[in-house]
Amino acid sequence: MKAFFFSRVTMLVVLTGLLVLLSNTSAVACAACWNPAGSDKMNHAATVGIFAMVVIMFAMLGAVAGFGWYLSYRAKHPLPDYDELLSEEPRPTQPGNCPLIA
Repeated sequence: MKAFFFSRVTMLVVLTGLLVLLSNTSAVACAACWNPAGSDKMNHAATVGIFAMVVIMFAMLGAVAGFGWYLSYRAKHPLPDYDELLSEEPRPTQPGNCPLIA
């Protein structure tokens, strides 16, 4: 079993190295990387896009932190027991004295 695993890993490493050596195309960057001092509109759009992603990221992290704070607050200040809430006697209403009709 060990020899099979070793031969399989070796074959995978050799195949990966062969594919890397045979690929003759290089990575080509986008137009913004080739000409960073290019159009001001593209630079401004990239800046606004990055700022929007940062704002969204901080909003989501703030929401997660706020939910964690809420859970810790509820753990320290639990609601009263259900039986305690039911033990409170409601006010008796007089006939003809409906509290819903004003």
